[in-house]
Amino acid sequence: MANLALGIDTGGTFTDGVIFDLDRKAVVAKTKVETTRHNLTLAINRCLDNLVEVLKEKHDNRVDIGQIKMVSLSTTLATNAIVEGQGAEVGLIQIGFEPHQGLPTPYYASVPGGCNIKGRVKEELDLEAARQAILEMKDQVDAFAVSAYLSVRNPVHEIQVSDLIIELTGYPVVSAHQLSTDLGMHERTVTAVLNARLMPLITDLMDSVKLGMERLSIGAPLMVVRGDGSLISETMAREKPIETILSGPAASIIGALTLTGIQKGIVIDMGGTTTDVAVLNEGRPSINKEGAEVGGWLTRVKAAHITTIGLGGDSLVQVSKNAELSVGPQRVFPLSWIASQHPYLIEELENIKPVDYSSMDTQPTTILNYIRDPLNIKMTQTEQQILDLIKDGPHTLHYISRKLEKEIDLLPWQRLVNVASVHRASLTPTDILHVNGQLDLWERRAAELGTEMLASRYRVSAAHFVAAVLEEILFMLAGLTIDRLLSEEGADFSLNDEPGGTYILKRILAGEDDNANCQVQFKADLQYPMIAVGAPVDAYFPTLAERLQAELYLPRYADVANAVGTVSGQAVERVSILVKPGEGGGFLVHTPREREFFMIFDEAIDYACREGQRHVNEQAARMGAVDIETMVERHDRYSKMSASADEDNMEQKLFIESTIEVSAIGRPWSE
Repeated sequence: MANLALGIDTGGTFTDGVIFDLDRKAVVAKTKVETTRHNLTLAINRCLDNLVEVLKEKHDNRVDIGQIKMVSLSTTLATNAIVEGQGAEVGLIQIGFEPHQGLPTPYYASVPGGCNIKGRVKEELDLEAARQAILEMKDQVDAFAVSAYLSVRNPVHEIQVSDLIIELTGYPVVSAHQLSTDLGMHERTVTAVLNARLMPLITDLMDSVKLGMERLSIGAPLMVVRGDGSLISETMAREKPIETILSGPAASIIGALTLTGIQKGIVIDMGGTTTDVAVLNEGRPSINKEGAEVGGWLTRVKAAHITTIGLGGDSLVQVSKNAELSVGPQRVFPLSWIASQHPYLIEELENIKPVDYSSMDTQPTTILNYIRDPLNIKMTQTEQQILDLIKDGPHTLHYISRKLEKEIDLLPWQRLVNVASVHRASLTPTDILHVNGQLDLWERRAAELGTEMLASRYRVSAAHFVAAVLEEILFMLAGLTIDRLLSEEGADFSLNDEPGGTYILKRILAGEDDNANCQVQFKADLQYPMIAVGAPVDAYFPTLAERLQAELYLPRYADVANAVGTVSGQAVERVSILVKPGEGGGFLVHTPREREFFMIFDEAIDYACREGQRHVNEQAARMGAVDIETMVERHDRYSKMSASADEDNMEQKLFIESTIEVSAIGRPWSE
């Protein structure tokens, strides 16, 4: 039998699956099922069962599914959770510094402690203050993050506080030094908080996949796609779920490359929640060395240079009471889908009259759908009443307000959405495509009702509103694409952020008739081909490519490109180890686990290289990688002692530091 791999991509809307021939680099079976966010196991099992059925039909039941060599997973759930501000509530303990910028959690405390740039303790840790802060937050959070001043030089205080959190609460805890060896106190802190927030989400997903594999007797290793397109083991993904941010987009880049063979182009992946853009040069995406930025948060996660916006098939379409239209970034269930699951909702939508939504702040099309009770969060009485009311089925806010006898704008439902206990349904681009006839998947009547309500708030007809939403989506996609290509040229501005840029973008997208009387014509002529992947691309990208005068590729299997990308990557582990002058002589070696002192420079360098190779080989072996190749790069930094010093004379230069970069690359499956 051929060497086969099973790839799964779980997005906010759909879960895609492929069975891939590793020898021929070909898709032999594919499927797409709805992601059941309230129970991920349902979606995973449907995906696996569909793939097995297709494969056995093709091979007359002669295929032993248990012989699959590898199962690989990518997901946008981590990215979506950050973009939407969802996930576990996290308590943050900062050691030796106060926050000077915003944090992705309202629960934080600062205690004395921390080290200096050499890794020496600059202030003793106040464990009693840490104990008090932990106990005060315990009933408000589901997990903890710990970040200490310069812990990348010595993690001793982070380790002590992490141990104390486990002793006092038993909750999951993440230390910043475990995730990054880079300086950047705020970015490392943000990375630790987001990692803790994502732990329950990624754990649930991997548990669902493992259960599905066990049910089908698939004993292959489970791998997970990182944000740079490489693969890590499930164990590492559980420890560092932050590594999976931009996992789905990274998989789509690798998948687009695999499906088209195009070495140079702009890859645009449009899913249910986000649209992601990356540029391919020489068959590789560039890596964002500063760290991935998602949902407005800059992290220290090394990932492909991907630009992400909250725009997809399930983006929330809103019209304010002041008649302002917006699309995204929040994701909701489409009205057409939820009404197909719960037909009584059509009557609830029909009962909403113009007088009920003409002046209120809340979107009239909002429906609340129960997911689960909060983990450790204490709810108010009204929040509990809302959950009790929707546990047996979703309801419109209009219905809930009447049942609880409270004004819609005063209902406290937003926190329930933030902690993923409730998921909304409302009008989406998917509904708009149902209204104009481009889609016929679910309940069109619900989409029409939602469109009529928002068209009334927008003060236009339903037909004009549909056109306005589609133009807004094209405008957002054009701005994303052009801005990304301009950044490749070194531009440090965004057309979307400039009033003049917005005007130019709209003129570029306008048709010839709209520009007929204009004295200055604006046109685009993209030199990079566009490779569009994802479920809804057929609805938007032919029009977008025509208006931007771009060559467009919609590859076969574009709708499951992410799943293809999951099984096309390599297992890669990297570590960076720093060697710096010691205090009063000698040299310090800073590894991810500790700092070591050496009097002799060559011994310090030798230790750094050996420790780096030991670390990456150990991690690669944990992934199940085979045929591992290890590469070591050394970068020395010196400064001249004077302006006239000889550049090549070592005696006239002062040593600053050496960085040892060690990589291990292997095949993620064995024969």
